Amino acid sequence: MQKIKKIIIVGGGTAGWITALNLLQKTFCDITVVSSKEIPIIGVGESTTGKLAELINLKSGFVDIDEKNLLQSTGSTYKIGIKHSNWHTKGKSFYSPLGTTAVNGNNYPNENYDLYRIYHIANELGLENEFISKCMSNSKMPFFEHSNNFHIAYHIDTYKFGNYIKEQVLKHNRVSHIEGIVDEVNKNDKGVKYLKVNDKNITGDLYIDCSGFKRLLIDNKQFKSYKDELLVNRAITFNIKDKVINNYTHARAMNNGWMWEIPLQERKGCGYVFSDNHITPDNAKIEIENEIGREVEIQKDIKFNSGRIKNVWNKNVLSTGLATGFVEPLEATSIHMTVIQINHFIENYFTHEMNFDTQQKQYNEDINVIWDDIKDFIRLHYISPRQDTNFWKDVSNAKISDSLKDRLNIWKSRMPRYADYGRNNFYELGNTLWYQILIGMKILNKDIALKELESFKLLNYAEELYTNTMDLNNQYFKNLISNQQYYVSKK
Repeated sequence: MQKIKKIIIVGGGTAGWITALNLLQKTFCDITVVSSKEIPIIGVGESTTGKLAELINLKSGFVDIDEKNLLQSTGSTYKIGIKHSNWHTKGKSFYSPLGTTAVNGNNYPNENYDLYRIYHIANELGLENEFISKCMSNSKMPFFEHSNNFHIAYHIDTYKFGNYIKEQVLKHNRVSHIEGIVDEVNKNDKGVKYLKVNDKNITGDLYIDCSGFKRLLIDNKQFKSYKDELLVNRAITFNIKDKVINNYTHARAMNNGWMWEIPLQERKGCGYVFSDNHITPDNAKIEIENEIGREVEIQKDIKFNSGRIKNVWNKNVLSTGLATGFVEPLEATSIHMTVIQINHFIENYFTHEMNFDTQQKQYNEDINVIWDDIKDFIRLHYISPRQDTNFWKDVSNAKISDSLKDRLNIWKSRMPRYADYGRNNFYELGNTLWYQILIGMKILNKDIALKELESFKLLNYAEELYTNTMDLNNQYFKNLISNQQYYVSKK
């Protein structure tokens, strides 16, 4: 048994410091973060999911972060959903809002049965009239007066955000920071024996690899690639000066991939994720400029291999963030998985005295399932009728995993249910987000949806629920302030 008193995190940036925050809030261990200014921080995506917001707002007594001060200090903004443009049809958009999980009051066939979205499918309704979707399209904040008890996420400046979290956690005496480069990783049969940093040996009981694609600590010899299923492999990033603050991430499908637009308080962080087998970076820049009608200055050109390592916890080393894997920036799953992996480790495996060997196989299997399910979710976005470019033609012929094929086949005869998404659902994408992409991409059959509601005698109940919800939405919507008003009022 290994007593866990000191944890060493290698790597700063958003992944390293939110991992330090997570461990500080949920364990009694001493935490040391080793990072260096000489190692560039890759900000592939500045969009997050609700899991980061949950961590920020966790009140444990160890460190309390003021969310409003965090957003103001870092120029970050609230995110309440994603607008998808051109994915199914060029010139058409659909919304995927956050925080709108439907509860089946009948509890039949179970409380998670999403009859509300099934009703949308049966009647070929989009989600554009939903409360959060209307907030997105009309630039309104879904907060009433001074209340913000709503499911939200953030758009962040990763550098400022990481530094803010760093400042907060370093106020606690259990967290320390060593600025320097890891010159040597000394290993033995138990894992890492020590790290040599600034000519000193640094030791701990557990090491967490947040070093990104460098993977300084974790064994990455067994790598599962997603390249046959996800064709994009490169991203160029740029900023747009824009004082218009939207409350959603805009994911705009392009000729050879897709472009993200992420609104911060003083700018938009943007990027084009593409397949360099279909377009060069120079031509990608031209395509961007033609699309948005202005010149851009490319900041970074990032190549990535979509996939994951197979053993994310090996001996006394646990990896997270990019060190574990990367799907692609779509749906902000990188920071999401950084939080989820550490959550799952602490909440379901961690004790202050551990037997590593007996738990690692199960934990690794759990995390592998989560990554593969997220990959399937991302692959779902590319099941499109678009055939207007070679990229979209090749995407339509790209591999689909057996697990996603099985789901799609099941959904030809019944509507999706909570049990369809992996064996454990620790990652909590769940029914809602899958349904919203399935609706937007027009994959589900309206006749099957209608027949199912009728067979469960839920059609009238679903119609009444829909009508009442629309009435309430219209009533609530009148009392909202604009995004601009909200951020001005907080300054």
